[in-house]
Amino acid sequence: MSDSESLVSCGEHGERNACFVCCHLKEGEALGFNLGYDPEAPDELYPAAWCDACEVLLEQEGEWTDRAQTEADIQLVCSACYELIRARNWRQDDEVLVELISSSFAYLQAQQERFMADYCIGSHERWDWDQNSGTLLFSNAGLPVVECHVDFVGSFSSRSDSWRWAWANDSFVEPIKARSREVRALGEELGLLSLACAQWPGDPVDGWEMTAVMARQLNAIGAYRVPSEAGFLYMTVRDARWVRPTE
Repeated sequence: MSDSESLVSCGEHGERNACFVCCHLKEGEALGFNLGYDPEAPDELYPAAWCDACEVLLEQEGEWTDRAQTEADIQLVCSACYELIRARNWRQDDEVLVELISSSFAYLQAQQERFMADYCIGSHERWDWDQNSGTLLFSNAGLPVVECHVDFVGSFSSRSDSWRWAWANDSFVEPIKARSREVRALGEELGLLSLACAQWPGDPVDGWEMTAVMARQLNAIGAYRVPSEAGFLYMTVRDARWVRPTE
């Protein structure tokens, strides 16, 4: 369910978003984790989920028949429990993820060094971003110096110690978060939880790792991180130009 949906009181985690999983996932381990996005809410944080066995039966039945529903016996859980259940049952090749992050970091590091040097990033007095125009602007003495076009990757929240992809953040306008969906598609193709799922427990380093993956996927020339109200916002840089050179 999305942020705006109903809440459930969990004895372990308190009041959280209400989520739904099949009975097998709730108690099982390494059973597979199939996401059932609502077509009317394709970016929800915690879509209903079921195990691989339920997925096979669903494909056989063609829809959620009485038999499929009885077998799944969908259970109500809180979002924190959902994340634990998902981590316990999601099946992926961790070596694929490690290799992807490693190669992406190598790509971003090389790009970032050129970006920082070419545009003197780090030496300007001020930065400002505007999501409606999709720009990150650096200025000195109140005058714009470097303008970058950016794509939002996602954000880390120190309140919940979690990472959320930009595509799942309702506070971002569609144009500036749209390209983060390319990483989501890659995650779905490779079966990688951290790329395919909207939100999961993380830290600021995870934010840089996901930013590196997106930078490589989009052939970005660099990346930038800015503080937010309770954490950090990460973005990749599509292009940059001098508005006026520094002295």
